[in-house]
Amino acid sequence: MFENGDLILRYLERLGVEYVFGVPGGSIEPFYDALARSERRGGIRTITARHETGAAFMAEGYARETGRIGVCCSTAGPGATNLLTGVASAYADGIPMLVITAQTALDRFGQGSLQETSCTGIHTVEMFARCTRYNTLVSHPAQLETKLLQAVSHAVSNQPGPAHLAIPLDVMRHRIPDNVIDGALNAFTNHEVAPSERFIQSALGELDPAKKVTLVLGEGAAEASELLIRIAESRRWLMVTTPRGKGLIDSFHPLYRGVFGFAGHDSATDALKVENADRVVAIGTALDEVSTCGWDPTTILSDRLIHISNNPAHLSRSTMARLVVLGSPKVLFESLAKVWSIRPTSQASRSISSDERLPVNTRLDDPDKCFDRSGRIKSQALMTYMSRICPLDTRVLMDTGNSFLWGIHYWNVRRPTNMPPEINHFHIGLGFAAMGWAIGTSVGMAAAGRQHPVVCFTGDGSYLMSGQELTIALQENLNILMLVLNDASLGMVSHGQKLSGGEQVATRLPSVDFSMMARALGVESYRVESMEQLADLDITEILSRPGPCLVDVIVDGDQVPPLGSRMKVLTSSIQTDK
Repeated sequence: MFENGDLILRYLERLGVEYVFGVPGGSIEPFYDALARSERRGGIRTITARHETGAAFMAEGYARETGRIGVCCSTAGPGATNLLTGVASAYADGIPMLVITAQTALDRFGQGSLQETSCTGIHTVEMFARCTRYNTLVSHPAQLETKLLQAVSHAVSNQPGPAHLAIPLDVMRHRIPDNVIDGALNAFTNHEVAPSERFIQSALGELDPAKKVTLVLGEGAAEASELLIRIAESRRWLMVTTPRGKGLIDSFHPLYRGVFGFAGHDSATDALKVENADRVVAIGTALDEVSTCGWDPTTILSDRLIHISNNPAHLSRSTMARLVVLGSPKVLFESLAKVWSIRPTSQASRSISSDERLPVNTRLDDPDKCFDRSGRIKSQALMTYMSRICPLDTRVLMDTGNSFLWGIHYWNVRRPTNMPPEINHFHIGLGFAAMGWAIGTSVGMAAAGRQHPVVCFTGDGSYLMSGQELTIALQENLNILMLVLNDASLGMVSHGQKLSGGEQVATRLPSVDFSMMARALGVESYRVESMEQLADLDITEILSRPGPCLVDVIVDGDQVPPLGSRMKVLTSSIQTDK
């Protein structure tokens, strides 16, 4: 027996996919039948999430770790609507994903079927329209193969993101010949778009005579990052990263000035001021709030800007730039490096080492707190300590809330010498900023790279939303260390209320012992209330073996996270309203 569900899985196998993340149900049952057949023959298998939003986050984590498309699925009705937040998160961060949702049988559309989500019911295809790159109902069995190939093509394009197929039960169950798979996958190559010679010469004309240049590396600069570092070293240019680009440069590189934007560093802002940068070169980033420090007009958003990206969506707001280049940053800078006689290899850029406890050239808000061991745990000290003791191949995720604020500002990235330049071990879900994002994403990432440890920083509010996904790490024996920053509060909201002069309301959480919760789930766990207790844990040993572990970290909730740029936006909106 060979059905359309089997056809989908055979194509996904050709793309290197290993897992489908989802939750089963009645209307999606034929696809799970195909997954069962696949698993029996050693092919793609399913990982069952505890909630469909978690399944989408897991698919995102898988895509981030492997560079391949992540796949998630759900049944009709609430299964599909539960996926929405996770899909929107992947859309906002440009993560390639195939999203499969079920529909009731075509001949039952409009008749009030259980969990009906057709165009005459709860119209889920319409719901997905604004958070996908491709979105369609497969309304006839003959459409499925073509629409599947189109969906994957959109998902992994130069403007990547989720693609959604809504597939009725009878279409998924439709039988087909077992030799039907013959579609070419040529369209799925993420092609490098070479900038035109005219734009290469324009960039050379702008940068060659410039005395002071600052590079801004966003997430889309990954493949060119090593080359950009070599060029910066040769020409003595300064470098900063956006929050999403953090991790592409070793924090201790002498030319690195830190993160510019959301939760960033004053040293990065200074590096972009007119007195320090004749030209600002932004690579692979969109000019959104988090990457422009709340649209600061004195730094990136000026006529000194040269904006380069392979993704056309990144360039849509570059109205003030003196030069905008659509194309591969790597191809562009290879041409410039050749003109400047910069050698293709450089030991300096690949082997940054430092005995400094903190980066010398990155100005932190509270450097003294990085080594403060008094009282309750300071998040500044937690990030500094963990970034120093975690193995160099550790994948690190910072969840929405205080976790990603502390992580962006205080986590020190150390890149091993053998690390491919396009790989980034520091991850945040900043586009849509969904609470609980890091929990599910860490599961998908750990499943994709079982030989590497994964460390997930999350807050108590996020854990109360999505902590049940940790049971998957137990079931799959995944190497995940979950650190819950526990201050019995929705910390980021609470501090935002205080800083903006708002009412102090609705942010208190119960005092929960998350180590006891984890123990009840069968997960190894610890509770630490001081840095001394944290230091007594053998983190290196914990991260050297499979299986999850949770540490309930009692943090000092009075410490104010680096919220400056966010508060500037929020308070200016309040003033405008008045």
